[in-house]
Amino acid sequence: MSDAVSSRRGGAAASASGVERADDGPASASRALGARIRALRQSQRLTLTQVATQAELSHSFLSQVERGLERMSMTSLFRVAQALGTTQQALLTDDADTEPRGAGTFHVFRASEATPLDAGGSPLRVLARDHPRFVPMVMSGSFTEDLWWVHDEEEFVYVLEGRLTVVLDAEEFVLDVGDAVYYQGGIRHRWRTDPDRPVQVLTVKEGRAGAH
Repeated sequence: MSDAVSSRRGGAAASASGVERADDGPASASRALGARIRALRQSQRLTLTQVATQAELSHSFLSQVERGLERMSMTSLFRVAQALGTTQQALLTDDADTEPRGAGTFHVFRASEATPLDAGGSPLRVLARDHPRFVPMVMSGSFTEDLWWVHDEEEFVYVLEGRLTVVLDAEEFVLDVGDAVYYQGGIRHRWRTDPDRPVQVLTVKEGRAGAH
């Protein structure tokens, strides 16, 4: 299945028929993400080896990612984004072939459609496109890596299912369904889930246009 999106500008349908357009699924999304990574890497005149080394990945794995043949975990995507001087959400949402759209643009994402991305086995649905100011994402799965994250973007997290432990510097908070947390950029944080109890969360982060 695919992530169907209906796009209109100023009331005009994005397609001539006025019907929703759909990508051809996870494979298409993986190719698009890989193409963005490759285009940005080449624009900075960086080699595969240079980026792979900075991201702590193998040269061959990154090459497969750029061709849409492999998928990265969110941790690996974070490291690749850092190596390229950008953010995860920019790589996930920017269309390398288009300019930011003007006022009046909107997208409709159908709940019946499957996620186009698989972040290391955890389904990830990105609910934004075309250089958004804010990037809403729905993430499902377990978070067990003992890894601290630090990024410039502000972040909002809302628990849809399960229980999520969020550690912000030295403080720890347990979030149940309906609980939420907001934190500014620059705060060291990590997420943790209970064993054998996956969660589903809605996160909203600043996009490229909103990042400080």
